[in-house]
Amino acid sequence: MTQQSGSQQDSNLTGKTIGPYELQQEIGRGGMATVYSGRQLSMNRMVAIKVLPRHFLHDPGFLERFEREVEVISKLEHPHILPIYDYGETEGVPYIAMRYLGGGSMADLIRRGVPELKDIVQPMRQVAEALDYAHQRGIIHRDLKPGNIMLDESGNAYLSDFGIARVMGSDLTGSAIIGTPAYMSPEQAHGAPIDARSDIYSLGIVLFELITGHEPYHAETPMGLLLMHINEPIPPLTKFRDDVPPSLQHVVERATAKDPDQRYSSAGELAESLAAAVRGEAVTPAPMAPISYPPPPTQHTPPPTGYGYATNPPTAPGTNPGTVPPSQQFYGDVVTGMGTQVPVGRRSPLPWIIGLIVLVVIAGGAFFVLNGGIPTATASTVPTPFRGADTVTDDVYTMSVPSRWPFRDQSDVTRLMHTWRADDDSAGVVLTRMEDSDATVESFSSRMLDGDVTFIDETTAEDGTLRRSYRIENHPSLPNGQIDQFFYTEGGKLTVVEMYLSDNNATNTTALTTMQAVLNSLRLN
Repeated sequence: MTQQSGSQQDSNLTGKTIGPYELQQEIGRGGMATVYSGRQLSMNRMVAIKVLPRHFLHDPGFLERFEREVEVISKLEHPHILPIYDYGETEGVPYIAMRYLGGGSMADLIRRGVPELKDIVQPMRQVAEALDYAHQRGIIHRDLKPGNIMLDESGNAYLSDFGIARVMGSDLTGSAIIGTPAYMSPEQAHGAPIDARSDIYSLGIVLFELITGHEPYHAETPMGLLLMHINEPIPPLTKFRDDVPPSLQHVVERATAKDPDQRYSSAGELAESLAAAVRGEAVTPAPMAPISYPPPPTQHTPPPTGYGYATNPPTAPGTNPGTVPPSQQFYGDVVTGMGTQVPVGRRSPLPWIIGLIVLVVIAGGAFFVLNGGIPTATASTVPTPFRGADTVTDDVYTMSVPSRWPFRDQSDVTRLMHTWRADDDSAGVVLTRMEDSDATVESFSSRMLDGDVTFIDETTAEDGTLRRSYRIENHPSLPNGQIDQFFYTEGGKLTVVEMYLSDNNATNTTALTTMQAVLNSLRLN
């Protein structure tokens, strides 16, 4: 989740009372919910309150996921599973009251710096205990990642966010491919049947990231990332960190074996091997024979490229999943997909940017957020235009855009500004090159904060490339929707690509893949 921006105050519930809880401060915001610190008035107890924004309520998929978390946690009671105190609804807005933890998430811990090896053992053991407990009760988490492992002030770990968990023997989540691609097991990515060993693979990826500070796989396209999970061995830990004993590499390799049969039989077994390796004891490596998967199915739409996930929309009640086309939809940072469709992952080196295609679903249904991989903006060969597109070449850039979108040159002496917009204003792209070498990201985007927009979040890549996302509502010339800004600095000058999609395009496969293709085609000359 991302910290709140001051521009989000229109939707800020700070200081208000929801049920028996007084909301004090927004502490996190994700694709589905906003989390506040709060006070339980009857007991004067600190709590965390997860609220589903009102504009999500009409979407049964989001409400189902929200309620699923309550249903699953009600079956679990473990010292290291984040407990839910209460669930209710106030003025039609559902909320979950949870234990408040002041240590943030494991993702926050990693961002603060790579921990000492000895400090990894305890939280990993605690998460493993919680995971084994859930597995013994037939529950597979399916979205295990650092952001879903919370820490208290003493560094104790708690497994959280069971919103997409699968209950064995239940149709609670249907037959969808679901999870976060950066942590998906090979069988999960391929839509094959999964069991508890899929969570163990994801825990192995979390361990790799804890040790190195990096995700193990980086790819030019999201699909490429998932294929690396399927086919590529885990990289050596020493590529990122020198003080790693060989036995620790063996632990990670066994946890992330491509063949589920070669992984640890339980999360607890993984945790014990980790402790032994950190103590300097020898650990027997697992055989690393590859597992064979069938090739990915042919996609019926242009394959997603460049920056985001491609995922199938949730099946509407009463709909046969087999009739759902391989279209795209995104819940927070969770990919869903029917059948054997292979979802796409994240591209390197953008551990938070790449792979989030729909970060927020706001007002009017599931909405597309271009929160994904930013293509390398360097000189290159002219890209082949995708279907229905023309390649536009300028002294500054080369980019493919839909032929049906009218072009407008809005340049002036201080900037080159080229705009393409659909006739119905449902989508559009603006490319701006600031001629003033003193132009900054802040000077460019500050105008957005003064308009009819709400800041959603931003992410900076390791190479300094920035993406900012904004929600547009009640705009004088655009339908409600979202705009994403991608900032590039080439030759000391700032180039910005802005991409807009209206809410009506939330489940439009063609619109989503078109925007992916446009961004992927960009070359700065």
